[in-house]
Formats: sequence, structure tokens, C-alpha cells
Amino acid sequence: MDWLKGMNSVVEHIEENLTHPIQYESLSRIVGCSVYEFSRVFSFMAGMSVSEYIRRRRLSQAVFDIKNGREKIIDVASKYCYDSPTTFTRAFKELHGTTPVSARKTSVSLKTYPPISFTLTIKGVNKMDFRIEKMGSFQIMGLSGYETLDTPREGNITGTWAPFMADYDQKLRDYYAAPYWQVGASDKKYINGKMKLTIGAEYKGEMVEGMEIETVPAATYAVFSFQYPVGYAIYEENYARIVTEWFPTSGYKRDDDGMGLEVYADHWEIWIPVLSK
Repeated sequence: MDWLKGMNSVVEHIEENLTHPIQYESLSRIVGCSVYEFSRVFSFMAGMSVSEYIRRRRLSQAVFDIKNGREKIIDVASKYCYDSPTTFTRAFKELHGTTPVSARKTSVSLKTYPPISFTLTIKGVNKMDFRIEKMGSFQIMGLSGYETLDTPREGNITGTWAPFMADYDQKLRDYYAAPYWQVGASDKKYINGKMKLTIGAEYKGEMVEGMEIETVPAATYAVFSFQYPVGYAIYEENYARIVTEWFPTSGYKRDDDGMGLEVYADHWEIWIPVLSK
């Protein structure tokens, strides 16, 4: 399935399941990438996270149920997957500027967000530097944290990484003088709505207290190189370019058994496990 058809199929799946729980793993499988990569592609292309898009669509449809239907507010909240009327009312007011009760009883201005659609645009003007590299299994020693689609860079990765590095002795800083790796970006690391990520350096056989070991399986990688400066928006744009520009024309497919990597040195690299052509 090409990316354009895949992304529009994602929108169709969301529309068909606004009143049911939506699993991000199911959405990523439609496009053919990991949850981690899918979240960046969707955010870049839609201008909002997938969770925010789903929230807007549910609250847009809830407006019509409240204005035109006879359902109780508590039933409308449950219908659109809110666990309590209080949570629903808070989200509704945040989006529409009024409560569900006021929306039903008064003629207030309300918002609606129609379903989006993805169309073909002209891309490929900027070059993409890549190489194919086979890597045997190796280990990373570092700190682990969690990232969700709603609160990226959550947990240890931002909460304790900088102070941890600052407080340790020169031995640790020497250990991390080499390029460091981010390990994750795999559905096997996406559990209960969170993606486990480990940031560290290649393990050299000398354990540092407070660290943990992450084993990276052997795989063939498509490696994409980007120059600094980079920021979170640039991450999303380049993941989107890889999925929408490179994969459709390369003949490679993502290896779902592999583990996605990022490398930070004098430049930034994205390593995506691929199946050989």
C-alpha cells in the first residue's frame, strides 16, 4: 500500500471507530511503519498529533448528538470513549468554549472539524543522504525513559538525563565522549501507550552504576543522515520524508522485527531496519 492510500485509510479507520477505542498500533500497521514513526509522519502531515485529531473529531461529532439528539450528556460522553462526564465536559469546554449543557440549551457558537484528507504534493526537491548498512547485534548502556503520542520525551529522557550527566564523574563523561544512540522506535517497545526509549553509548564491558543495558538485534538498516541544527519539528519532517518519499520508491520494506535507532554525533542519523530487496 502506498503512503497516500495508507494515510487516507488511516482517516477512514478513525472515522469508522470514533465511538470505539482506537489502537495506535492498528493505525501504524495501515501505513506500514512503527507507532513511533507513524506519530511523527501524521503530526507533520496533519499539523497536529493523531491523538489531538481523534479528540477533535469525537468532540465535533458529539456536538451534533448534543444539539440534535435526546441522549443524556453522560451517554454521549461514554459513546465517544470518555471515561467520565467530568472528563468529557472539560474536553468539550476546552475545544468549544462552553459546556455540553450550555451547548444543548442555548444558541452558542460551536466548532466542528471535518475529516481531513491527504492529497499528492510535489516533493523531493531536497536531497536525502542515505546508506544501507548491516549491523550485528550489539549492546547500548544508558538511561531509559518513555515517550507517548500525547507527551513526547516523557520521563527519564528529559526529566533526569541532563542532571544525571552533570552529576556523574569524569569517568562517565569520558565513556560518553563517543557518539551516543537512541534505541527504540519499534512496536515491540510500544506497550500500554508508551514507547520505551534508551539513550546511551555502545557498551564497552564496563558497567556504570545507575545505567541499564539494551540489546539491539542484528539487522540491515537504511541510514539517513541530517546536518544540525535539528529540533523536534525537524524530526517529524524527516521521518515523514523517509516514509512518504524514500520507501515508496526504494523497493525496501520496514523490518518489523528490527529496532529503530537514532545516532547523535557531529550530525544526526535515523536508522530504520529494512528487509533486503
